[in-house]
Amino acid sequence: MSQPPPPPSQPPSDGGAPQEPPASGGPEQQDRPDGAAQQERRSQAEQPTQPSLSKTPPPPGQPPAGGFGAPQDPPPPYGYPQQPPAPAGQPPAYGQPPTYGYPQQPPGPAGQPPAYGQPPPYGYPQQPGRPSPYGQPPYNQPPYGQYPTQPMPAGGSGGGNKLMIVIAAVVAVLLVAGGGIWLLTSQGGEGDQAKDGGASSGSANGGSGDGGSGGTGGTGEVIDAELAWEVGAPEVDKDDILTEVPGTWFVGNTVVKTTTTSTTAYDVETGKEAWSIEMPRPKSCTAPYEMSGDKTVVQYGRRCEFIMGIDLAGGKELWKKELPARRDSATEFDFTEMAVSGNTAAVSWIGNAVGYDLTTGKELWQQEENSDCDDRGYAGGAQIVAKIECGFGGLQKVQGVGEGGRKTWEWEAPKGIDIRKVLSTDPVVLGVNAGGESSIDITDLMVLSKDGKLQRKISITKERHNLGCRGISLANCPGTVVDGNTLYMTSQPHQGDAEYGRTNEIIAFDLATGKPKWLGEPSDGGQIAPITVENGSLIAYELPDYEEPGQVVVLDPKTGKPSPRMKMPRDGLKDEYDMATGTDVVPYWKGNRLFLVNHKFYARAGLSNKAIVVYG
Repeated sequence: MSQPPPPPSQPPSDGGAPQEPPASGGPEQQDRPDGAAQQERRSQAEQPTQPSLSKTPPPPGQPPAGGFGAPQDPPPPYGYPQQPPAPAGQPPAYGQPPTYGYPQQPPGPAGQPPAYGQPPPYGYPQQPGRPSPYGQPPYNQPPYGQYPTQPMPAGGSGGGNKLMIVIAAVVAVLLVAGGGIWLLTSQGGEGDQAKDGGASSGSANGGSGDGGSGGTGGTGEVIDAELAWEVGAPEVDKDDILTEVPGTWFVGNTVVKTTTTSTTAYDVETGKEAWSIEMPRPKSCTAPYEMSGDKTVVQYGRRCEFIMGIDLAGGKELWKKELPARRDSATEFDFTEMAVSGNTAAVSWIGNAVGYDLTTGKELWQQEENSDCDDRGYAGGAQIVAKIECGFGGLQKVQGVGEGGRKTWEWEAPKGIDIRKVLSTDPVVLGVNAGGESSIDITDLMVLSKDGKLQRKISITKERHNLGCRGISLANCPGTVVDGNTLYMTSQPHQGDAEYGRTNEIIAFDLATGKPKWLGEPSDGGQIAPITVENGSLIAYELPDYEEPGQVVVLDPKTGKPSPRMKMPRDGLKDEYDMATGTDVVPYWKGNRLFLVNHKFYARAGLSNKAIVVYG
């Protein structure tokens, strides 16, 4: 492999972060924190809490779990020391809160809750409330081209490093006592944001400007929704304890969902099964978050050792291959990542990485044996973006992958920058840790140009911002939506006006300037989660609480003011609440219908919600 490229050019001074080039003589080899707490094993078990719907709130300080994934690292208590802002005229230091844009308000009058963004006076009561929407466990290869296809010896380059990270991250302790399972885990898991053309979308599972079929922004009558149909939870092998089944795609008049035994399509109007391809899919098997031209790939097999190309429109198998293993291990494929774009499917795991022609299954590349730099993950959509890592704790970079596996651009991360998530692939928006207090946090968003140049750095803090990222994969941030030059995320939940309520807002960031455009408050004072953009307006889901059902709203693109679009049925409050507060449930808006889709299921009876619940 050729030597690493020279240090990148400096970013623009108006918000870009200064880059410190790595020392000459090759990639850095020093130890660094690698986000072990965030690098959760996908198979670890966690027991969801099913809150009561009683009007009596839970004990103070104990908000309900769930709500599209409770935050992995809850915000520190009010009053937590904040780092001082940078001097006037200088960008904030890495890891520091931004000094611009975010509303800073004086504390409220005596006896009233303080304004958001200000710590309350000492002793102010902390009160529980609604579930949190999306969690935020914040989270590679030689140049593309013709790769040798020789097998790698056991313990080949890079595999051991990732395995060490993953092993260090496993914190699940299972204790079976009195017929119950006690779990010591961190929040994680996979989810995905469906897109109608998949690869034509600009998102790496973070949502995009693809608004789905039907509907017109904020116009039309408000829909009084009813339960349209639902699909029960798939069976989970008792030895697996839990299983995750990422993979949800909308094609024509169907929604296609992976299960533990198949990939199955359902009619969006009736829920009737349209077609199904049987395949064993144990707990470690994965699938891309996107499709391309009505095609995608799915991992399957007893050890998840196979990959199948599927025509999602016709419900037909296109091709299937055995993944090229390089270690004789039953767990080699446990941490596979997959992405598709154009006519390319990319797959990476601990020991290897490979690319396929999405239509024919022809192998396009395979990771070079004993390479100094390895693929660590892929994100798809408008293009495939690959994360490259050279040595344990060394040089990191991202590359654009064109047709046939050719490298189209490259951005090398400055020393000390850990690339954790790809929030969008058009424009390319990266979530990185830049010397923050905790290595598991995303401290900055890096916006790249089409040719891989750093355009903007946006500093964020876990106390204020919630990207809604999940698991250890490079993509999978369903709580963030990117549409053109606007990025939508939520604020962290905080005390609202209601006596026992907590609330949050949607923050719209202008990616061209790096500054917030507006703060969109939920209409009912509860909590809100972005879903997608439809006809230029953001569609969001206001979550149900103990007393009120949820609703779908459309936010004005200029002001963020919400208008109702769909009201959930009151007589289905408990079922909606149970589903909305599931461990890994993601909302989709397609054809004037709300789909709540579950991506994690448990073997223990009574712990799993339904697979799909549809309102229309």
